[in-house]
Amino acid sequence: MTIMKAALDMMANRAMAEKLREGSAVDISAFGREGHHYLLDAYADGIDYCDMNREAWVYSIGRRRKDGKIIASTNPNSDLYQNPEYDCLWLR
Repeated sequence: MTIMKAALDMMANRAMAEKLREGSAVDISAFGREGHHYLLDAYADGIDYCDMNREAWVYSIGRRRKDGKIIASTNPNSDLYQNPEYDCLWLR
């Protein structure tokens, strides 16, 4: 059994584990961080994003206007949505 399969089998969030298994979600737990936000190299439409270690879904993804960086947030208040510093790319 691979480490990834074992980790997915132990997750309490079964929907997240299934989406990760089938490839319809991307685990960003190892991505760089800036405060409580995650730094993404790219964004793909039609994919779910999560931090599988924290079993936390991403609620918003935005492109920061001042430098073009793509930022993801697990804040359920979708802090990148309707934020004048970001162009919202994705919203849960």
